[in-house]
Amino acid sequence: MIRFASLFFVWVLLSFGSLKAQKSQFLVCGDTKLLLVDYQKSTEEKAAIIWEWDSRNASELSDEQKNRFRSLDDCKAVNKGKQILVSSSSNAIALLESKTQKVQFVASVPNAHSIELLPHNRIVAAASTNDKGNKIMLFDLDNPDQVLFEDSLYSAHGVVWVKEQKLLYALGYDVLRAYSFPNPNELKLEKSWEIPGEGGHDLFLSNDRKKLFMTEHHEAWVFDLETNEFQKIPGFPQAENIKSVSENSAGQIIYTVPEESWWTFHVSFHNPEKKIPFPDMKVYKARWYY
Repeated sequence: MIRFASLFFVWVLLSFGSLKAQKSQFLVCGDTKLLLVDYQKSTEEKAAIIWEWDSRNASELSDEQKNRFRSLDDCKAVNKGKQILVSSSSNAIALLESKTQKVQFVASVPNAHSIELLPHNRIVAAASTNDKGNKIMLFDLDNPDQVLFEDSLYSAHGVVWVKEQKLLYALGYDVLRAYSFPNPNELKLEKSWEIPGEGGHDLFLSNDRKKLFMTEHHEAWVFDLETNEFQKIPGFPQAENIKSVSENSAGQIIYTVPEESWWTFHVSFHNPEKKIPFPDMKVYKARWYY
């Protein structure tokens, strides 16, 4: 009995340690690359990269598909970190298995800027400014070649599913929308709000699932899912064209701000502050892994 209790205690410690370590990892995407990085082991001189996925070396992709992943612009961990969603402004989206980095799903999306998993084995993407874009697109994970549903949304840049409300939030140039999901092949517009500012860019659910982080050309905001009001993020550094914002369970914010054109060579952190370098990569977005 004592031996069993001791083994159980060790298991609890190892499990807690594993969970704690996982929550200190983050994703970085840009160019053709997706990185998983250890926050604790990284310094302001060097990033501690756990693994790297490069679309140019993905054997599951055809040469034409590889060309569509030359400019990754979003990355999200889903299913408790078991899978990762990626999008590329070179016109594609994909779903990867985290453990092996194998591509499990790929579809063509004009100027893709964000993706999200939905119930019923569905995936939705934001297609930004493009002759064939400016819309949200719904796919079946088992049939990537068929678009099940689409709705026009100028400069579509963000999609987030809030399961507690059974609503999909979609961000465009100057509007935030909420869609219900009445059946597996349709989204229905329920509400819309004019955003503060213009050039809506990033949209991401907060760790407590009660608000959305939203960025536009001039500021970063939070949108309260209960009151439907926008407020500035308290104490957050002001910057233009913030490309991504998210937080971990401790309330530490990870974000990216362009240093040249649309990219940066650093990933920044707030509360507490830290900046980790990626000198050989044009970083677009960064997210906490899980």
